[in-house]
Amino acid sequence: MELKLRELEGTALITVVARARASQNPDEDFYDPWAEEIVGNLTPEQIKSVETGRINAGVLVRELAFDAAVAKILKEKPQGVVANLGAGLDSRPFRLGDLAARWYDYDLPDGIAARRSVYAEDAAHHFIAADVLQPEFVELLPPRVDLFYACGVLMYLKADALNEMFARLARHSPGAAVLFDTATPFFARHAHRIVRGVKPGLFGGWGFKYDARPEQVKALFPVLGDIEVSNYGDSGLLRRLHGSMKLFFRLLRPVFTDSLFVTARLGERPLFF
Repeated sequence: MELKLRELEGTALITVVARARASQNPDEDFYDPWAEEIVGNLTPEQIKSVETGRINAGVLVRELAFDAAVAKILKEKPQGVVANLGAGLDSRPFRLGDLAARWYDYDLPDGIAARRSVYAEDAAHHFIAADVLQPEFVELLPPRVDLFYACGVLMYLKADALNEMFARLARHSPGAAVLFDTATPFFARHAHRIVRGVKPGLFGGWGFKYDARPEQVKALFPVLGDIEVSNYGDSGLLRRLHGSMKLFFRLLRPVFTDSLFVTARLGERPLFF
């Protein structure tokens, strides 16, 4: 089927446009021909509805942070198995295609349909329609997963539902690595006023401040262990902003403009949900 590009909106558009812009910029060490092709078929109105320089820079920093973390884990486990939760139009399994991993990409049926219209499945790339919050989701996982990651996804889900999901994943693949990002509480409440294309009430009602410590993440998600946190500002976002945008971010990022990047392991102790 053909991707219904005119039906893309909101966060899907924000991410794809930002990746395409970074890929088109010769000064950035980032190449995403899939995003470029998608954006080349969008209308000017669609692009204008979501694009700002600050958001594009933030998305690029997030993409690079996930790329580095995923590549590091897979270099330690070259033939690892990866579960991509809420894959959407994420191109990472193909941009990092030189790694000898097996990728299982999960999303709701509409997301997987869109994914199949852009990317090709093969022996190393599997697209599976599923609701990752449902108990039966684990039945669709391969026998063992080495890495679960969710890029720009979990902040839209409720913390209670995520705790139940993490517990099921821990029983399925104890000790597996987990990568995800979060939003600050202020940003989660007011993103629709700050970012074009984001609707009110979209976030899941939880988040961490930019200087959150591992024990704060542990308190919200007890099944996680070996937690490390970093924020995107410290990961290089400031270097990609200029003039008033750089000053704006530097002054106000503790309030709402920064996000956390979390790496952890799924605990092995039994939990009951």
